[in-house]
Amino acid sequence: MLALMAQQPNRVKHLHSDKMQSAPWLYEGNLVYSGRVAFEHNGAQMFADTVILYQLENRFHARGNVRMVKDRNVLTARRLEYDGNSKIANAFGNVVMRDPQQTLYTEKLTYDRNQNIAYYDTGGTIVSKDNTINSVVGIYNLTTGENTFDSNVQISNPDYTITSKNVKHSSSGDVMEFFDNTFIQSKRNPRQFITTTRGRYYLNRKVAYLEERSTVHSDGKKLTADNIFYEQESGYGRATGDVVLEDPEERRYLTGNFGEAFEKLDSAYVTGNAVAVKAFERDSLYIHADTLMASKRDEQSLIRAFHGARFFKSNLQGKADSIAFQETTGLMNFYKDPIVWSGYRQITGDTITVFTNPERERLDSIHVRQNAFAISRKDSITQTEFHQLKSRIMMGLFVNEDLDWVQAEGNAQSLFYMEERDEEQGTAELMGINRSDCGIIEADLEERDIHVISCRIDADSKFYPPSRFPDDERYLPDFAWYEDMRPKRWQDILIVETPDNSLP
Repeated sequence: MLALMAQQPNRVKHLHSDKMQSAPWLYEGNLVYSGRVAFEHNGAQMFADTVILYQLENRFHARGNVRMVKDRNVLTARRLEYDGNSKIANAFGNVVMRDPQQTLYTEKLTYDRNQNIAYYDTGGTIVSKDNTINSVVGIYNLTTGENTFDSNVQISNPDYTITSKNVKHSSSGDVMEFFDNTFIQSKRNPRQFITTTRGRYYLNRKVAYLEERSTVHSDGKKLTADNIFYEQESGYGRATGDVVLEDPEERRYLTGNFGEAFEKLDSAYVTGNAVAVKAFERDSLYIHADTLMASKRDEQSLIRAFHGARFFKSNLQGKADSIAFQETTGLMNFYKDPIVWSGYRQITGDTITVFTNPERERLDSIHVRQNAFAISRKDSITQTEFHQLKSRIMMGLFVNEDLDWVQAEGNAQSLFYMEERDEEQGTAELMGINRSDCGIIEADLEERDIHVISCRIDADSKFYPPSRFPDDERYLPDFAWYEDMRPKRWQDILIVETPDNSLP
């Protein structure tokens, strides 16, 4: 019977031992081999101090200095249970599995030779050339060289550390794949790290491809998107899908459908439904354009908006082809066909500059260069009567966030509706219309009203009673009222409207 079993090709084969014994009271009468024991099964050699062979079941238990060798793979342990029918080995105690690429350490390991897969679920460590990986659960495919780690995965490298819940990594490859909550942190700069739930990280190049709403953190700044490509060495990031670029230090946020960040240049831009938000203590500034850029040079932070720019702040709104906002100094420049609304007033010109006090976060002044035009409706009821002030250049001052004073210089023209108010009755009676042409006009502003302080240099003024005011004098040259384009809330800056340049 023993001879017949030994001839069967799938039986474990005894190669050598110093001693062999068998007794009915010892291991149910199965053979016990001791002293330099060697077995072989389907190309794998197994060595131990003691082996108990269960011949009928075609399996054995090995103890003491256990070693299993197959090709270039070596498994060592204190104890090993091997089934020749299933070709499954269970190793216990100081288990070590080595191959040319890595070494696995654990206390309990299952090795399935049919699939050539090793598995542990009580904690293990894998060490390769540059990485040390700890996990509760691990699966190693010896054929493909692929490792799968699950539950509390810790990866250490000279350049970074990684914690994750689910990781795949080829022992001979450069890439790690993540399928659950993952944290990747640079050792050289702990403020540079990545959070993701799905992605790939190329270890040698330090390049990441991230999916499913990942975030790249760099010195306090954050890039979040549905999909991100990130080069850790250069600090370059490219993102698509609901992109958010945050700079908490500047209290600034950029959002869009596509974005790029350049860490070493300290700059970034977004396109596609792009919005920039600058947070203040009492308010926030919202800017929208085809393209938004944020950068920092020589300690000066700048937001630039290109093509179809619109902005909203509770006390100031407007649009222009492009906007440049110097966050550090509080200077805002509006270029090409700008329109600015402040309170009841609309201001236009070739170029408009608004000065804000960055420390107090308050509007300070406004400067309009070339073709300056300020308009406000006389009251909320009339659709055809407007206070108007026009000149080559115009300057204005804000008091308590309201435009309080203006000075128009160079071919200044004005048209004001003069009213007599009865404060007790709360009524106003139109007395007449004042039409002036001067070199310089200076005026105080109060809500909708305009009070001319002076009209200097070649002054020419006319006062018309309401019944005698000519219709063709009702609007100064180049009058245009754009109230329908004014954003009433920040979401309105995303709405593209067709301007109506016709007179009211």
